[in-house]
Amino acid sequence: MNATAFRVGAITWVVTGAGHTVLSFFLPSDPELDAVMRESQIQIGPLDLNAESLHRGVSLVMGLAVIVVGALLWMIANTLRTTPDRLRPFGVVALVATVLALAIAALWVPGPPLVTFSIATIAFCTALFARQPTKATATS
Repeated sequence: MNATAFRVGAITWVVTGAGHTVLSFFLPSDPELDAVMRESQIQIGPLDLNAESLHRGVSLVMGLAVIVVGALLWMIANTLRTTPDRLRPFGVVALVATVLALAIAALWVPGPPLVTFSIATIAFCTALFARQPTKATATS
């Protein structure tokens, strides 16, 4: 298991989440759409929210969750750095989650997530499937 490639995948998740969160504040929005969303009320249990607030809140939580996933993957890699073979189950889960995120990005979210989740997919594939040098080769 290549722990360096695993860390590249982890940091790519952090970059994706941070980028999503920052861009959600700075990208220009459609004023007409914003007005319609503010007027549209959505009942969620006892709460009555406007669609714009709900959209912004869910978007911020999603960005934070993606950052946390990357941070946790990084922490797992650091914790298991002396036994990289124990990283394999985490690498499988990370690869599956990344491929699913990439598929969602390809279908509905063009732009930066296509790039970042492509990089993370390559990183986790490299972590899982790249051949490691044998001990005899490493010592020669």
